[in-house]
Amino acid sequence: MTRSEAAPLQVIQNRWYAVIASSELGAERPIGRRRFGIDVVFWRDGDGRVAVAADRCPHRRAKLSLGRVKKGCVECPFHGFTFDSEGACRSIPAHPDRPIPRAMRLETATVREAHGYVWLWTGPAQAPDDPIPFFDFEGFSRAGSEHTEPVEVHYTLAIENQLDFAHLPFVHASTIGRSMPPGPMNVRTEVDGDRIRAWLDGEDTFLELLGPNIWRLRISASLYQQIAFVPVDERRMIYYARTYQRVVTVPGLDWVFGAFQRAVNPFILRQDSRVVEAIPNGETRLRDMGEVLVPSDAAIIAYRRWREAGRGPLAAFSDRPVEAEDPGLIATSTLVRRAPEPASAAGSLDEAV
Repeated sequence: MTRSEAAPLQVIQNRWYAVIASSELGAERPIGRRRFGIDVVFWRDGDGRVAVAADRCPHRRAKLSLGRVKKGCVECPFHGFTFDSEGACRSIPAHPDRPIPRAMRLETATVREAHGYVWLWTGPAQAPDDPIPFFDFEGFSRAGSEHTEPVEVHYTLAIENQLDFAHLPFVHASTIGRSMPPGPMNVRTEVDGDRIRAWLDGEDTFLELLGPNIWRLRISASLYQQIAFVPVDERRMIYYARTYQRVVTVPGLDWVFGAFQRAVNPFILRQDSRVVEAIPNGETRLRDMGEVLVPSDAAIIAYRRWREAGRGPLAAFSDRPVEAEDPGLIATSTLVRRAPEPASAAGSLDEAV
């Protein structure tokens, strides 16, 4: 891609990543976010469907997220160019009667909305029509519980932290690790496709990762914590945390229960962040990490093996180079050109045009 920013992250290719919550995106304004090391803009088209593109107008590189949504198109705040959900330029206000250059288009990606998230397909294969995989929370409420927590770690470090039983009695000794004194642990791990489940012998509680970036913790049959690990760039990510519960099912009261969880969960996540942010930051790999893993790291090892099998560059946003036969608007400029003269060191406006 032609960008001034750093190369995007390595990802699990041909998977859906949760990238924002549906609740972040209204109908009238685009929003700008950084995801996978790329500045992107999200908006809703005329039918309410989500669209995403690199947050850069191809005309003068202005941020489209500072603009507005007009008739389902994102409008550039600089000169009013509009672009549809496929990335095609639909209007250039200064030249309404002239052909729009084919190169005047956005780099877009495939997105879909489900389960209260917006999901981005990493490519390079075409996105399937099948439903996006998620956990079965039929009959559960997440009302009032949603919370986001930005942290200064690569998202793989955050995932591995949440696959680790052995840290609980130490990092969370004052909260969720109170009932788990330090001692022998026999961690069981099961891998089934993109699902990695881990549990302790004799315990009903389990951790489950649904790759590439969705996780849940079973506390009881009626209570789960759920997280989306959303990649920002090589050194940052965001926890999108929820509580799914059927402890309180009365409408309104379920929101109060969720709001209590929303107040507690950030404190627990910050206990993790205090330790994990101090680890050397960067993508975790199966080998050459300078670590000595032990049997209680079984789920982390399983995750690294699974990740190595599908790891590759993000292919979601496609390059669309300027075509040689496409002269653009410059060829129809109304500027009067003088006869050619020897070029000066500084050049001239006519020559620049």
